[in-house]
Amino acid sequence: MTKAEARRYHLDLRKQLTPSQMQKKQEGLMRHIRLFDLSQVGVVHLFLSIQKQKEPNTKALVDLLFGMGKKVVVSQTDFATKQMIHWEIFPETALHTNNYDIPEPMGGLPIQHSSIDLVFVPLLGYDGKGQRVGYGRGFYDRFLSSCSPQTVFVGLSYFPPCPEITDCVSTDIRLHICIHSGGIVEF
Repeated sequence: MTKAEARRYHLDLRKQLTPSQMQKKQEGLMRHIRLFDLSQVGVVHLFLSIQKQKEPNTKALVDLLFGMGKKVVVSQTDFATKQMIHWEIFPETALHTNNYDIPEPMGGLPIQHSSIDLVFVPLLGYDGKGQRVGYGRGFYDRFLSSCSPQTVFVGLSYFPPCPEITDCVSTDIRLHICIHSGGIVEF
């Protein structure tokens, strides 16, 4: 399966989800997130969900992380430079939706990539080797490549792995783990 095929396949899977099916997938995902050991993690970066794309809803994860006393980091996307700017947020941090319907913080404390212990990575699909496909602009691959070698990359998905993605290149950054509605996969 090529990246383009995996992207189309998973977008179609998401589009077919009814609200009831999405709720069940979300419940399964959160159940497995709660089983995942975050005890050694202090600073967690995660994406804020694009609801119209039927992405896994990370609001409950944000609340869980705050409840665990973790530092929570999210990004603003600079489409002109194709980079992401990372901010520590707090429960009272206001969010707004940018022109691409991506929720972003309206403030926070700037964070260096090297201080992030774990990144919850958005994806459309992934394979059994930890290769992921996103929307195809490379924002997360550029960001992940600049993180500390000790940073753990964890995908979040409603679905289990797809067949092998065959056209990955050296700039495609692999996941270490993926949590999906039915379990946790380590690579």
